[in-house]
Amino acid sequence: MKRKLWNLLESLDSHGPCPGTAGSTQARSAEQSMTEVPRGTRGMTLIEIMVVIVIIGVLGSALAVGVFGMLGDAKEDACKAQIQTVGGVIEAFEARKGDFPESLQSLTEGKRAKLKTTNLKDPWKQDLIYSAQGDGFSLCSNGADKKSGTEDDICYGGREK
Repeated sequence: MKRKLWNLLESLDSHGPCPGTAGSTQARSAEQSMTEVPRGTRGMTLIEIMVVIVIIGVLGSALAVGVFGMLGDAKEDACKAQIQTVGGVIEAFEARKGDFPESLQSLTEGKRAKLKTTNLKDPWKQDLIYSAQGDGFSLCSNGADKKSGTEDDICYGGREK
């Protein structure tokens, strides 16, 4: 029995101390090697990080310019389509009744209203400008600058006065 116990102790001794024990030099060296950074390896410097941030900022601003330009074009296209729709409703009203409506509001009233009040504002949240005179009418939006008589005004291409 003593012989078996002695053999067991010798086999444990040949493998070294148990990991995690106070005398375990192998455990300590394994933990240190995991936390040590090998020589020649380094992190990013502050300058490198700043350069990356500047590059991201330049790319972001270039992208924003393109997106906002496309947004302006989309509003203009939406306004043209809206004016075409409202102009078509005005012409249909005139064909049915024989006269143009007095105002755009009259096209939004009643059970069979052809337009919603939201259709009477352009994408820039300004009222559409309508006037009927004689056998014609005009329907315009002041455009992005919200000023009448400028080159960005969008008008209906139907029968104008």
